Amino acid sequence: MPDLLFPVLSTERLRLRALHPADAPELLALYADAEVMRHWIHPPWTALAQSQAAIDEAQRDLASGRALHLAIEARGHGRLAGSCALYDFAPEQRRATLGYLLAAPYWGKGMAREALQALLGHGLGTLGLVRIEAEVTPHNVASQSLLARLGFLRERRLHARWHVGGATRDVDLWAFTLACHE
Repeated sequence: MPDLLFPVLSTERLRLRALHPADAPELLALYADAEVMRHWIHPPWTALAQSQAAIDEAQRDLASGRALHLAIEARGHGRLAGSCALYDFAPEQRRATLGYLLAAPYWGKGMAREALQALLGHGLGTLGLVRIEAEVTPHNVASQSLLARLGFLRERRLHARWHVGGATRDVDLWAFTLACHE
């Protein structure tokens, strides 16, 4: 497993840091927003206990090297702007999966790109990954555009990949590989 212990990742406008129990109310607000969650792989959250459980899991995953779940904090006011993660590590293949979510007030301002550039740099540099994958629903044009701008390539459609709220969802598999960028 990769060594996930890391310093806070900072950009011009953001700090990426470990999730803390105090983040639970803001994390719930993010994951309870139906508009934010419309392309996600589970329905919106409805209870503070869900965000508390997610933070507990993130802390266990970090300690065990299974995943790196981070809060995206807007600098200056310290509010939670979103979350991002590298998870499903396959150490022998030097591969992981990328996930991210940004609160609606931060959309269209380049903040997702800024956060993901920092996280990808950490994954490809410090963690030594050579491939990072992401799954995106076909209708999530903004996310697909973001991944393309970051250098990801769409590889294929995964049909009926997720079941959310009684409906089946397809996703497109995107990947960033060092081999394609050297």
